[in-house]
Amino acid sequence: MIDASKTHEKIIVEILTESFENVMIDNSINFIVGFGKNRKKKLKGLFTYQFRMALMFGKAFTNNDINSVILFIHSKKFTFKRLLLEIQLAFNVIGIMNILKVLKREKVLRMNHSSSDYIHLWLMGTRPSQQGKGTGTALLRETLEYYKEKTIILETTARENVIFYQKSGFELFEENHVLNYPLYFMRHV
Repeated sequence: MIDASKTHEKIIVEILTESFENVMIDNSINFIVGFGKNRKKKLKGLFTYQFRMALMFGKAFTNNDINSVILFIHSKKFTFKRLLLEIQLAFNVIGIMNILKVLKREKVLRMNHSSSDYIHLWLMGTRPSQQGKGTGTALLRETLEYYKEKTIILETTARENVIFYQKSGFELFEENHVLNYPLYFMRHV
């Protein structure tokens, strides 16, 4: 497992973009980037934002073959650098007209992340050519060992992801459909 740094940004954004580019279901990522003609550019913008936030407020890990990625957030404090990243995200990815719906999503997430003593597994992706080969599972297990003394919380929108995370010891603690797609909140203790 590699503790990613700024030098890994380009490859990690590439892996995440490949992982989600052809996922055309209602989920959190598509809620933000949409399905329009600038989709790939918006995905890259979103994943660049998420990677930089993980470096500032958490950790980013990749496997040794650099084809799976997991981003964690430990806490989000106000900084001017964070504010600048969020302004860039709003203009380049979300769009001014969609800011209110994204803020509504953030409110729903905060309601289910009420404890302050946890690590947020924010995003996980594996190159499509490596999916189903145990690459992502191995990286997840290594990161769970790294955070073995911590509670980890995540949310997912796909039922198959719930099953995937349950196999690694996560439990489902909340499900809602407030945002017109399912949100499954899971915890690993």
